[in-house]
Amino acid sequence: MTEDAPAPEQIGLGFAEVLALLAFHGGESTPATAALLGVDHYANVPDLVSAGVSSLVARSYAHVDAQGELSVEGAVAGIAVALGAAERRMLLTLESPEWSDRIVLLEAPEVAVLARPRAYGTWWVLPQPAELPGAEATFALVRGHLTEHPEGRVLVERHIEGHGVALSIRRAGDGGWMLGQAVPGTEDIAEFPADDDALVVTLRAVRGDQVA
Repeated sequence: MTEDAPAPEQIGLGFAEVLALLAFHGGESTPATAALLGVDHYANVPDLVSAGVSSLVARSYAHVDAQGELSVEGAVAGIAVALGAAERRMLLTLESPEWSDRIVLLEAPEVAVLARPRAYGTWWVLPQPAELPGAEATFALVRGHLTEHPEGRVLVERHIEGHGVALSIRRAGDGGWMLGQAVPGTEDIAEFPADDDALVVTLRAVRGDQVA
């Protein structure tokens, strides 16, 4: 993105609006994405989906034609594709001594979005620059969090059912990184040092990126 290009639009979506976009696309990834977002138990509740559609239309994010067909355009259309057709779902858990937060990365063909939960089941969703590879985008998020919270940690996990193993990343005292494998139910993590290049390589492995 050049200095003159507009920043990607961050869109706030309510709980029902997320359900409506999941139902609108209805792709193969919809159930897994709904589970990751924590809305799977409500995905087939017609009243909630209908409320989400009404809200999207009221905000001009969606339109209903004379035949009653729903359509979405622009950034929201991209979000719908990412929700329903995500081929890769990444979960980042950001930890500091005082709090923890989550970031969800959804990557579908030709579109990727970053989603961050907020109060009452709402989400902030931000389209990701197409020219920035996924591992490098994740590295930027990790570096940003641990620069602001050097005593914190980031867990990076590819969302695969039954997997649950995450890459643990902390800042090392020399300015590098300490990496380890976080396994559910295990407190002790064997860590090893890494520089920026090694961290990016490790993130590619966690993501399952194809190596050229």
